[in-house]
Amino acid sequence: MPSPLTVKRNDYHARPKRSDVYTPPGVARFLFDVLNRPKVATVFDPAIGTGRLTDPWYDAGRRIIGCDIVNRRPRCHEFHLGRYEEMEQLDHPDLILANAPFNGCEGKRLYPEVFLSHTFTLFGETIPVVLFAPMGFRLNQRRRSARWRWLRDSKAKLSSIIAIPLDTFPRVEFHAEILIFNVKGVHPHYFLPESAL
Repeated sequence: MPSPLTVKRNDYHARPKRSDVYTPPGVARFLFDVLNRPKVATVFDPAIGTGRLTDPWYDAGRRIIGCDIVNRRPRCHEFHLGRYEEMEQLDHPDLILANAPFNGCEGKRLYPEVFLSHTFTLFGETIPVVLFAPMGFRLNQRRRSARWRWLRDSKAKLSSIIAIPLDTFPRVEFHAEILIFNVKGVHPHYFLPESAL
């Protein structure tokens, strides 16, 4: 019988969860309501999937650029088929919205880390970014963790954290949060409202 103090970790590498988890429309709408600014003319989603995350922006007349490894025919004005982390050039967007797969990356890196790192390489560390990330992306790091040092020492400013319930996504449960980098005028913390679920 296991000890009552035993902690079962969610090892994304040993027990990967589904990676085709789409953003619920209410969550996409909540993000639009929080981040909609007149200066946001172009939005880029590096894992656009079906386009649910960018749909409110598309409906509001913004230019949408998407990238994905599968063409699921999202509503966007420009689509790049392929791996985002291998892209070398792209027009500079005003906002990045990324709900990347959490698992499947080689080594101990998570795809949100790979996507954020590549975003900062392509556009600089001050670009506005919304990143869906597992709790282990930002929390529970060791002092010697490369991710901990990278996030701590980055020029990127964590502007807001959105707490989302464990059962936000259909068919799968993730300990996750939404991180907003480099956006002025947002509250430091939000709880995803019931109306967004």
